[in-house]
Amino acid sequence: MKRCMKLLAVAALAGCAHHAELKTEPPSAANSKVDRAQGATTSTSTTKTTCSVDSDCGSKQLCIRQQCIDVTADLAECAMMRVHFTFNSSEIDSADKTALERSARCLKADHALHVSIEGNADERGTEEYNLALGDRRATAVATWLESLGTSAGQLKTVSFGKENPLCIIHDEACWATNRRASVKPKELAADHKR
Repeated sequence: MKRCMKLLAVAALAGCAHHAELKTEPPSAANSKVDRAQGATTSTSTTKTTCSVDSDCGSKQLCIRQQCIDVTADLAECAMMRVHFTFNSSEIDSADKTALERSARCLKADHALHVSIEGNADERGTEEYNLALGDRRATAVATWLESLGTSAGQLKTVSFGKENPLCIIHDEACWATNRRASVKPKELAADHKR
């Protein structure tokens, strides 16, 4: 019985010490914990929030290395990206849609950012056919970005057909590399002289 009483007394003291710790926490820190738990945004943009996907962050942020980072003009993740296509197709593969969602997020966060979408084809087929195919690929990417809320004024499409290969070996692996649309910020876009 005495032993039970001692255990209860120790437990009561431990409980009081725990409550004392909670009471000594500054009110501002306690409030910020409540705000984060309820999903409210903090008033400072320098506060970094942990994340696992872009949608965990604010509308003008990306999830980079599990931290929400503000979209800025020099953010590497908003630079060039490529979408690849199957033979004779301009259909966007579901694997590339996540990268395009990130590009759309960058474009929506920074309306001064403008991109060129360069459509390309492999070496097979006529010049005219490949220019038309490259145009369909660039247009498909632009249409997808617009469907995600990007302004059409931020997008410019151009087709290079088969004239701008990344690989010049004559095999399927090389041709697959060349069947692409590249989304590039305007300053990185190649000059198109047609």
